[in-house]
Amino acid sequence: MRIQPRYLFYAAGITAALVSTVCAALLAVAPSATIRILGLAVHEDLGWLAPRVTWASYFAGLLFWGLGTGLVFGFAGWLYDRLARSSPTV
Repeated sequence: MRIQPRYLFYAAGITAALVSTVCAALLAVAPSATIRILGLAVHEDLGWLAPRVTWASYFAGLLFWGLGTGLVFGFAGWLYDRLARSSPTV
Protein backbone atom coordinates (compact mmCIF):
# COMPACT_ATOMS: atom_id res chain seq x y z
CA MET A 1 0.00 0.00 0.00
CA ARG A 2 1.31 3.42 -0.95
CA ILE A 3 0.82 6.50 1.15
CA GLN A 4 0.82 9.80 -0.66
CA PRO A 5 3.04 12.03 1.52
CA ARG A 6 1.59 15.26 0.12
CA TYR A 7 -1.92 14.41 1.30
CA LEU A 8 -0.63 13.16 4.64
CA PHE A 9 1.21 16.50 5.00
CA TYR A 10 -2.03 18.41 4.30
CA ALA A 11 -4.21 16.27 6.57
CA ALA A 12 -1.84 16.39 9.53
CA GLY A 13 -1.06 20.09 9.09
CA ILE A 14 -4.71 21.11 8.87
CA THR A 15 -5.62 18.93 11.85
CA ALA A 16 -2.81 20.41 13.96
CA ALA A 17 -3.85 23.94 12.92
CA LEU A 18 -7.44 23.25 13.98
CA VAL A 19 -6.33 21.84 17.34
CA SER A 20 -4.07 24.87 17.84
CA THR A 21 -7.00 27.18 17.08
CA VAL A 22 -9.27 25.41 19.58
CA CYS A 23 -6.54 25.55 22.22
CA ALA A 24 -5.95 29.28 21.63
CA ALA A 25 -9.69 29.94 21.80
CA LEU A 26 -9.99 28.06 25.09
CA LEU A 27 -7.03 29.99 26.51
CA ALA A 28 -8.57 33.28 25.41
CA VAL A 29 -12.01 32.52 26.86
CA ALA A 30 -11.12 30.67 30.07
CA PRO A 31 -7.36 30.78 30.73
CA SER A 32 -7.31 29.48 34.31
CA ALA A 33 -9.67 26.58 33.60
CA THR A 34 -7.73 25.63 30.47
CA ILE A 35 -4.41 25.67 32.35
CA ARG A 36 -5.94 23.61 35.15
CA ILE A 37 -7.23 20.97 32.71
CA LEU A 38 -3.88 20.90 30.92
CA GLY A 39 -2.16 20.46 34.29
CA LEU A 40 -4.43 17.53 35.09
CA ALA A 41 -3.63 15.97 31.72
CA VAL A 42 0.13 16.15 32.27
CA HIS A 43 0.00 15.48 36.05
CA GLU A 44 1.68 18.77 36.86
CA ASP A 45 0.74 21.95 38.71
CA LEU A 46 0.75 24.62 36.02
CA GLY A 47 -0.93 27.29 38.11
CA TRP A 48 2.18 29.47 37.88
CA LEU A 49 1.67 29.89 34.12
CA ALA A 50 0.07 33.12 33.02
CA PRO A 51 -0.77 32.52 29.35
CA ARG A 52 -1.61 35.44 27.12
CA VAL A 53 -3.02 34.86 23.69
CA THR A 54 -2.15 37.62 21.25
CA TRP A 55 -2.64 37.63 17.52
CA ALA A 56 1.11 37.27 17.06
CA SER A 57 1.33 34.26 19.39
CA TYR A 58 -1.75 32.73 17.76
CA PHE A 59 -0.32 32.96 14.24
CA ALA A 60 3.12 31.82 15.39
CA GLY A 61 1.58 28.77 17.06
CA LEU A 62 -0.57 28.11 14.01
CA LEU A 63 2.47 28.23 11.75
CA PHE A 64 4.66 26.19 14.09
CA TRP A 65 2.15 23.43 14.83
CA GLY A 66 0.50 23.32 11.40
CA LEU A 67 3.64 23.39 9.31
CA GLY A 68 5.79 21.43 11.76
CA THR A 69 3.29 18.61 12.16
CA GLY A 70 2.67 18.53 8.42
CA LEU A 71 6.38 18.25 7.71
CA VAL A 72 6.87 15.45 10.23
CA PHE A 73 3.93 13.43 8.91
CA GLY A 74 4.84 14.13 5.28
CA PHE A 75 8.35 12.88 5.94
CA ALA A 76 6.97 9.80 7.70
CA GLY A 77 4.77 9.06 4.66
CA TRP A 78 7.69 9.50 2.28
CA LEU A 79 9.90 7.27 4.43
CA TYR A 80 7.18 4.63 4.67
CA ASP A 81 6.80 4.55 0.89
CA ARG A 82 10.55 4.31 0.42
CA LEU A 83 10.96 1.49 2.94
CA ALA A 84 7.91 -0.39 1.64
CA ARG A 85 9.26 -0.21 -1.89
CA SER A 86 12.67 -1.59 -0.91
CA SER A 87 11.50 -4.37 1.38
CA PRO A 88 11.07 -7.87 -0.02
CA THR A 89 7.52 -9.15 -0.33
CA VAL A 90 6.58 -12.20 1.67
